[in-house]
Amino acid sequence: MTANNLISPKATARFVVTLPPGQSRVADALAATAGAAFTTLTDTQDAFLHLARQARERLVIMIPFIDRAGAKWAAELFEATTATKRVLILRDRGQLIGLGTAASRLAASLSEVLDYNFVPDDGRPGIGETFHAKIVLADGVAAYVGSANLLRRSRDSNLECGMLLEGPAVQSINVLINAVLATFAEPMPSARR
Repeated sequence: MTANNLISPKATARFVVTLPPGQSRVADALAATAGAAFTTLTDTQDAFLHLARQARERLVIMIPFIDRAGAKWAAELFEATTATKRVLILRDRGQLIGLGTAASRLAASLSEVLDYNFVPDDGRPGIGETFHAKIVLADGVAAYVGSANLLRRSRDSNLECGMLLEGPAVQSINVLINAVLATFAEPMPSARR
């Protein structure tokens, strides 16, 4: 690693959160904190929508888990973008089965859905390659990295945290997403999808 890899000139980072609704202990504690009114906390939904609107060529959402509310949320994001390539990477696309019109709407808004869940040729259960990262990437110039899945709980009730990054700091995230997407271009010799 060179010193240039450690420097991100003109990069921005914003803290992104989903706060529990209603009578939330965390929200109450934040309200009681001196200076909390001056602290900028970007809402997760706002951050995701910002990325969707910013993408022009490619919007990639790489999030392992999805439910009906998450499929609707993802469809809204893909519908909000002008990006021509719209990719959803899940741990198992079978999660979309049974999600009804939300899954249909999502499918209509996508270029492709990919399963990042590689099982060894010998089929040993519990042994394989998958992911737990949550990343939303807009054109390789802006990204979210954090804890939120495409679940109702992640959108509406869990305390979720992440970072919204823009500028040169996103380069390493883009490199990772490109590598993940490359695994789907050619079959790996010791893995099946």
